[in-house]
Amino acid sequence: MRHSKRVKLTVDDVNAALRVKNVEPLYGYTHGETPKFRKTTLNSTEIYFDEDEEIDFDSVLNKPLPKIPLDVTFTAHWLAIEGIQPAIPQNPTPNDAKAELLSKRTKTHTSSNGITTDQVNVKPLVKHVLSKELQMYFERITEAILSDNERLQSQAFESLRLDPGLHQLVPYFVQHIHKKVAQNHKNLEILEAMLSMSHALLNNKHLFIEPYVSMAKKEKDRVANDGPC
Repeated sequence: MRHSKRVKLTVDDVNAALRVKNVEPLYGYTHGETPKFRKTTLNSTEIYFDEDEEIDFDSVLNKPLPKIPLDVTFTAHWLAIEGIQPAIPQNPTPNDAKAELLSKRTKTHTSSNGITTDQVNVKPLVKHVLSKELQMYFERITEAILSDNERLQSQAFESLRLDPGLHQLVPYFVQHIHKKVAQNHKNLEILEAMLSMSHALLNNKHLFIEPYVSMAKKEKDRVANDGPC
């Protein structure tokens, strides 16, 4: 209004101010009560008007002012980095997560037969969902590594060694290696395939493999020490 050198405030001015403040525009007002109209006569003409409530100016003037609303702000923080949750004030600590689980426990109740039970509703903190493409990639890689086709095996190992987009699949690959080694510790071919798979993942420069290094190296040592009997 000031920039346009006007003295009259318009609806567009209010909407423009709301947009600048990043506030959702007003779409209208609702009233819970049905409006009441009164009838009066003016110059032999009937006029209907909305009955307004009488307001005491003294009570309005003596009423404390409302609090000033906070300005619009925003902050950003990392929920997780390479699958690891950083220890920052914005993220819950393990103690907070444990306390939240304990707080969700239902009250102890006694059934009709006199047995007292505690119902605990435990939910996972984070649900990890893989995309369909990553699921297909995981299935094809694991099948190719255990196949008899040396060309497919070589391509699978090369993909594990060079592909930069395998961050979400690393825990699944490590779990797969651990499972296969535990189930086939007497099968030399599978052990060699899992050893090569671990070596390819450890040599991938794009992956943050440190959280899983101990498990991956443990499987390599297990393969090297036990071997087929």
